[in-house]
Amino acid sequence: MNVLPFGKAARYLWVLSVVLLVLMCAGGIACAQEEGESEEPGGERVPVDPLDMVEQEKGYTDEKQQEWSEVVTSTANWMDAFFDDELYRTTSNKTYLRIKVAPVYNHKGFYFDSLLDLRLRLPNTERWLINFGTSLDDDEGFGSSTVEEVESEDSGDDATNAYLGVETFFKRTRTRNISTGGGVKWRLGNSALYGTLKWVELWEFDDWDIRAIQRFRVYTDEPAEFKTKLEGDWFLAHKYMLRTSGSAVFKYDDPSSYYDLDFSLYHFLTTRTALQYSIKNGYKSTEDRLFHLDKVVGEVEYRKQWKDWFYTSLVPQLVMSDSRDWRLDPGIRLNFNVRLGHVDKYAFQSSYDRKQQANEVRTREQRDKALQESHERLQQWLRSDDELDVPPQHRDDSP
Repeated sequence: MNVLPFGKAARYLWVLSVVLLVLMCAGGIACAQEEGESEEPGGERVPVDPLDMVEQEKGYTDEKQQEWSEVVTSTANWMDAFFDDELYRTTSNKTYLRIKVAPVYNHKGFYFDSLLDLRLRLPNTERWLINFGTSLDDDEGFGSSTVEEVESEDSGDDATNAYLGVETFFKRTRTRNISTGGGVKWRLGNSALYGTLKWVELWEFDDWDIRAIQRFRVYTDEPAEFKTKLEGDWFLAHKYMLRTSGSAVFKYDDPSSYYDLDFSLYHFLTTRTALQYSIKNGYKSTEDRLFHLDKVVGEVEYRKQWKDWFYTSLVPQLVMSDSRDWRLDPGIRLNFNVRLGHVDKYAFQSSYDRKQQANEVRTREQRDKALQESHERLQQWLRSDDELDVPPQHRDDSP
């Protein structure tokens, strides 16, 4: 097999990334032009899916989902009763069990990937969660980013893990979330303790948002690690959203560091179907080789929401990596996702609409804050004016 030299492969991949980014931006400009020509901001609305046009009757699977969900929530009730005797309330909407099964085919062959994520929020201890699952980073989304994949391959920590821990929140607002937690993790019969501190901050603008995620984690069996991530979301129109993100992972007393730079364009086809086009660039820095391109992944995900609690996605992808001498490796993944416990009733809302609502909330918060500050200044002025009106002989000037 003919293999491209690293220099040519890297240049080819960079050109491919730039071309894709230009196409994404061109799509955004086209959407903006459509928005200017249309009477309604945001351009054409997302078409309603046929599944949303008729009222769905509950079948056998829906009844079983509800039955199993009651088991999940009753477990949380029992655990809450354990802490507060019988003085407990109904379970919080944070209680759920999420399961993903995905047959995968790539250069490694055919295999099954899986994910389990159980979260029990104790109602009478509002800020506490009990977590159990197969990965400590399930909350960061399905599927590893290139930075996590490269770090996992280098450390050899690519086997299925399990963990059990607790988590609590210091700060929970619309734009800030600070949490900490700890527990025990298992891998290949070995166990270790871990502790995590996580900070998420959101900065909102009129047409786009910036989100920063900082995570520090310590282990008893491996070096402490710090992961930082910065995301930018651009809400182009009802049907399109562009996201760029960059992240890095550093480990204590480890000369290797890992980075990635991702570009994703979300295209909503109907209220229940969507496409996501992604280019993920993974980088690595070692003592022998400083910052260099290590992996490039291009993929298209087609997602379908069948039920409020069930969706599937088909993800064909192309992968090129330094470890494979920059061979072009095709692959495909089919995800089946089920969620038990509390499930919000599915109601589609475009990212553009959500952004407009967020802007309204932000404007209202700013107005309320300005009114409160004006009221406080007025109260201070009235107090100072009252003090000036008191005759000197009636003032209490004693120390």
